[in-house]
Formats: sequence, C-alpha cells, structure tokens
Amino acid sequence: MVKHSSLGTGPQASSARASGSGRATVVLTAMVAALGGLLFGFDTSVISGAMLFLRADFHLSDVQLEFAVAIALAGALVGSASAGYCTDRWGRRWMLLLTALGFGLFSVLSALAVGLVSFSVARFFVGACIGVASLTVPLYIAEMAPAPIRGALVSLNQLAITVGIGVAYFVDYAFAASESWRWMFASAVFPAIVLLIGMIFLSESPRWLARKGFRDRALENFRRLGRGDEAEAELAEVESALQEEQEGFGILLQPGFRVAVLVGIGLAIFQQITGINTIIYYSPAILRMSGYPSAKAAILASAIIGVANVLITVVSMALVDRLGRRILLLLSTAGMAVALTLIGVAFYQKAGSIVVFYEVIAYVVSFGIGLGPVMWLLISEIYPTKIRGKAMSLATLTVWGTNWVVTASFLSLIRAAGPAGTFWVYACLCLVAFIFCYVLVPETKGRTLEAIEHHWRHFGEKPSTLGQ
Repeated sequence: MVKHSSLGTGPQASSARASGSGRATVVLTAMVAALGGLLFGFDTSVISGAMLFLRADFHLSDVQLEFAVAIALAGALVGSASAGYCTDRWGRRWMLLLTALGFGLFSVLSALAVGLVSFSVARFFVGACIGVASLTVPLYIAEMAPAPIRGALVSLNQLAITVGIGVAYFVDYAFAASESWRWMFASAVFPAIVLLIGMIFLSESPRWLARKGFRDRALENFRRLGRGDEAEAELAEVESALQEEQEGFGILLQPGFRVAVLVGIGLAIFQQITGINTIIYYSPAILRMSGYPSAKAAILASAIIGVANVLITVVSMALVDRLGRRILLLLSTAGMAVALTLIGVAFYQKAGSIVVFYEVIAYVVSFGIGLGPVMWLLISEIYPTKIRGKAMSLATLTVWGTNWVVTASFLSLIRAAGPAGTFWVYACLCLVAFIFCYVLVPETKGRTLEAIEHHWRHFGEKPSTLGQ
C-alpha cells in the first residue's frame, strides 16, 4: 500500500517564493494556458443542447445521434495519443499555439456542416484539439508553477473546463429559442483567438528547455517566473533528475514508476466510468426523462448545474494545496456514490424532476471537489521529466477511450437497464474508485516535481531513504 502521509520523509519542496511581479507572471501564464481547458469544456459540452436540434435537422436515429456526440471523443483519443510525443519533441507552448488555431478553424467548420458526414469530420478534428489540450495545458502549467501553489494553478485548468461547460450551457440556452445550433458551435472561435494571441507572448516551459539542453533560456524563464535567487537551485534540481533518468518508456518499468502508471491510468478510468460525462453531454436529455416540460427548460437547468460545477471547482482550488490531493479524492468518490444511488432511487420511485435536479447537482459538486480536478493535477505531477508528455498520454488516452465507451453506450444502457439501473451501476463503480484511491494514491502536495520523481524511483525502500 502506498504511504499516505507524504512522499517520503526527506526534504520538503523548495519554497520557491516568487516576487510580486514573478507571482503575477506565473498566475497570468496559467490563466492564459487554461483557456485551452475552457475550450475543452465548451466543445465537449456544447453538443448537449445542440443535439436536440441537430437531430431534427439531420434526421438522426438514436445510433446516429450517439455517433454524432461521440465522434469528438474519437478525435480526442487520437489527439491525446499523439500529444505526448509532440509536446516532448516540439515543446508545450508550440502545441498550445497550434491547438488554438485548430479549435477556431474546426469550430467554424462544425457550424457550417451540411450533413452528418461533414459535421462528424469537423467534430473529429475539434476532438483532436480537445485531446491535445487535455494533456498539454496541465503539463505546461505544472512545469511552470512553483511547488507551494502548483495544485491551485494546475486546477485552474479544471476551473476553466467547468467554466467552458457552463458557458456552453448558457450559449445553448441563448440560441435554444431560435434553434440556432450552428451559432452554438461557432461561438468557440472567440476564446480560441484569445488563447492564440496570449500564447504568442508566453514563454516555453523551463523544464522542457532544460531537457533539450537550452540551459541559459531555462534559467532565464525560471527567473521570469519569479524564482529569483532560487532559480539556479531549481534548475540544478531539474538537471540532477534528468541525469538520473533513462531515455524512453523503459523508466516506467521500474517498480515505483509502474505504480505511478497504475495510479494515473486508474484515476483516468474512474474519472470517466463513474458517469460524469453522461451528465455533461446528456443532462438536458436526462432532465427531460425526469419530467422537465421542454428542451429549453432542461437546457436552463443544465446551465445551473454548470454554475454549481464552476463554484465547487473554485472551492477545490482553495483546498487542494491545504488539505491535499488524496483526502479530496476520498471525499469526492464517496459523495458521488451516495448521489448516484439517490438519483437511481428518484428515477425508480418516479420522484419527479426537481428531486433529480438537486441530486444531479449533489453528484456534480462531489465530482468537482476532487475527482474532476485532482485527476488532471496528479497525472501532471507523477511522471519523470524526460517522458512526462508521453507518459501523460497513457493517462489521457485512457480518459478519452473510456469517455468514448461511456458516452457511446449511455443511451443503449438506459434502454437496457432503465435510468435507475444505469445510475446504480455508476454508483457501484464510485465505490470501487474510493477503494482504489484509499489503497494506491499518494499525497503530493508541497513537493517539487523532482521530489515526487525521487519518491517513485526509490519506491519500496525504507522511509528514511525517501526524498534524501
């Protein structure tokens, strides 16, 4: 079992106290990069309202509608699979620039689609951009952030995702009366332009620069990010870790890193199979099943759920560097299990739309306090620098693969097991997730990325040797 209190008993993470201007630079960098998360959230969830009108315009069957919803996830699968290699080779910043261009272009092409085929092609490439962003944004922020506030800054990505989801719901609601689903998709071009412009002025990850041998530029970027007199020491720690690392995926076969891979992939699976994206993508449809009188009313209720998701993510950001990652995961998975059980009971007893609405909010709040943001944070922390991008691809590939399966099968599962049975299945999976987190997930708060790597390298040794 993984030790729960901390990653070893060695030296604590460098304080990395940034100057006022340096701290502002770090926060601004994270906020700009997190626009990739906003686009991720917007483009995955905008389909939830649009599909109610897309189905009628394109005369789609249930199977075709599932395909139209899930095709972006297939693109995300491809994007996340390639993003690790691309970010490790060409850099984090360049990949975010290219992703911003792709989001803008293919969102417009989605809006201009004339049938299921052209719509699916455009949405596939939007999905590829989502896959790239899902890996690159938390990776880039984690490598730029000082250890004491890394949790909060990386969680800005999840906050941006939830804001994107909420914005998508309100955009859907704004255009619902006119059934203008094309404008729902086209709206994504605006944040894409802001991300593109912002990334032009940001610098590359100093850890990636150090890995590529650009020592002077890496040191300059650490100083620009407010490290001050500690910049040299932080760079030396990075260089020391790089010297210990072997090239390629072979490092992940070492005993400790095998556990890190298992933790990353396991969290990725549980984040998806516990039902969150059935709520994100299908919440208007679920609310209609529970008795909402119209599509517009269901979309408005979904928008309120989106607001709850944003607010609880802010709370999670405030707690993740104080309480830690692990306790939030345990609270989250337990709360999700209870909420999903109650949703199933509400459908079984035909308790009505208001009851289902509040229980869905309880579920989203439970997800947003832990499993939502912490999964993305942990997979950006637990892998070695030389192959961090490629290793994160394993987790993000798992995210989108399981997301595809859950999303593409949801309507079929509803038909087979009914709404009550479907949500009870997800509740049982939440209990399994709780056990997984309790047994395997370590605490990483306050540790530098290199200290975390040192822990995995010496995993299984006596506690007194860890972190030395």
